[in-house]
Amino acid sequence: MDDRSWMYRDSPQGLQRMDYCNGVQGFVNFTTSIPRNFIGGGIRCPCRKCQNKKYLHPDVVMMHLLHKGFMENYQFWYAHGEVFVSERRMEETMVGSTSSASNVYEATNDNTNPYRNMVMDAMRMNQGNVSQCPIVEEKPNADAARFFDLLKDSDEPLWDGCTNHNKLLTVAQVFTMKSDHGLSEARYDKIIEWARSILPEGNRLKKKFYAAKSIMKPLGLGYQKIDIYSNFCMLYYLKNAEMTECMTCGHSCYKPRTDRGKTIVAYKKFRYFPITPRLQRLFMSLRTTEYMTWHQAHHAVDGVMVHPSDGEVWKRFNNVHPHFSAESRNVRLGLCTDGFNPF
Repeated sequence: MDDRSWMYRDSPQGLQRMDYCNGVQGFVNFTTSIPRNFIGGGIRCPCRKCQNKKYLHPDVVMMHLLHKGFMENYQFWYAHGEVFVSERRMEETMVGSTSSASNVYEATNDNTNPYRNMVMDAMRMNQGNVSQCPIVEEKPNADAARFFDLLKDSDEPLWDGCTNHNKLLTVAQVFTMKSDHGLSEARYDKIIEWARSILPEGNRLKKKFYAAKSIMKPLGLGYQKIDIYSNFCMLYYLKNAEMTECMTCGHSCYKPRTDRGKTIVAYKKFRYFPITPRLQRLFMSLRTTEYMTWHQAHHAVDGVMVHPSDGEVWKRFNNVHPHFSAESRNVRLGLCTDGFNPF
């Protein structure tokens, strides 16, 4: 990232410097060029008083920055979408002493360690407050601390002297094998027990499934368990979550309790993977955000359909819903059931 020391020149001397005024103008130009930054006609104000908590008119934000200065530790404009834009767009909108997108890309993505990038993408999605971003030098809160632990795991070798496997990489790969081959937790633990026996002493491979699962949990993208009736009549969800009998057939949702059982157990459970955080993750990663907006960025060739956006149905949708189609990040979803009844 280019030097942004201009942001923190002491007042009033700093306000008299042309580079500071140019930098503030560049910041406002950059921020207002991204539609997602506007809420109720205003943008977040990063001055020392507002600290990104208030949405104000861009002209008011400029005046605040000129008179009050930037909040501490905000050289990286995370809350104003700096990680979302392409290199060309940043270079076109920035003026004065501002950073280029290539430097931002290098600062946020170390391509030599894709698992570190995965942690950084998760942090950008889960930490809505810029004060919890890893660039900030203040003491992290509990949520941010878990991400710092993940970053440590992504750099820590599996054992001292190991050069091709780190702690996070190994757990992720073993989890993938468990999923691909349908291994039970007991079989997973047996394989790990055997693997630890042939690894060098002091290796950092977790012994049990639940211990390894705790490493991956801060990455987010979990699922929600929902009780369902065994004949799939209904979901016990939202307003029906407290019901105990099926409203269609009257059968109980839960298995009969035994003398020792204190917890009610549903006949079946449905695992719901929320789609919103998964779509957010695609836009948080600099590797995938380009593909998510490719439908609008690519150049169509007459007579050749290389994407559904080249088809008549897509174009008709754009004409019917121009406000929706104007934002390239708006997602069109298609449902592929593969035999499963979603209704």
